[in-house]
Amino acid sequence: MADKPVTVRPTKTRMGSGKGSPEYWVAVVKPIKNDMIQPQIHLNVADNSGARELMCIRIIGASNRRYAHISDVIIAVIKEAVPNTPLERSEVIRAVIVRTCKELKRDNGMIIRYDDNAAVVIDQEGNPKGTRIFGAIARELRQLNFTKIVSLAPEVL
Repeated sequence: MADKPVTVRPTKTRMGSGKGSPEYWVAVVKPIKNDMIQPQIHLNVADNSGARELMCIRIIGASNRRYAHISDVIIAVIKEAVPNTPLERSEVIRAVIVRTCKELKRDNGMIIRYDDNAAVVIDQEGNPKGTRIFGAIARELRQLNFTKIVSLAPEVL
């Protein structure tokens, strides 16, 4: 049943040769996976601070900065949170990006790409609010004074 196409008409449809009524149109359903971190993008949380999912609302830096990359600080709103934790849903927080689906190119030619977009919730001083970090993070965080996050991470790439 999961392999059957959806028959609801989305914005992108495919038809035979222009014949047939709308109930026979087949939708081209693809999972939305945005590579670049920009406002309105949902991110996973890579720590145990209590938040599960964030939505980026602003990128800290220049006033007209469009995309955020690994080790950039963003302003985000909590979309999903664990019950009975200090962080609540719809709370505005700061976070640092630790994983992106967009490739990270290093000077030695190595390219690193992660499976998800993830961030760690931080306070005003840049210290993580959680006590554990989940998943691998990039080495570039160490050069930008996020050494506490690097020391808590199980794997640094």
